[in-house]
Amino acid sequence: MTDTELLIGRAVVVFFASFLAIWVWSRTREESWLFIISGILVSFVTLLIEILMDVGILTFFSSRGNLPLWFGILQLLPYVLYAVGLAFYLYRNRQY
Repeated sequence: MTDTELLIGRAVVVFFASFLAIWVWSRTREESWLFIISGILVSFVTLLIEILMDVGILTFFSSRGNLPLWFGILQLLPYVLYAVGLAFYLYRNRQY
């Protein structure tokens, strides 16, 4: 498989995950799911940028061949949002 095929496969999985996360949030209306949904959507946007860079439509590399700092932060942001969502869920459902 080529890199483009792998990226498109990841895009399908992330799209399906975002659809299910929004569906669960519409049923539960818990605030912690908003962070999870935001993390999934940010990872979807990051994946779309990677696909556009792989195809050659977007070029974000500097002259030294490095990725910009904002793209690195954008790749780490979903995990921060997942952690905040989990912490918020644990805080709301604590029993002691």
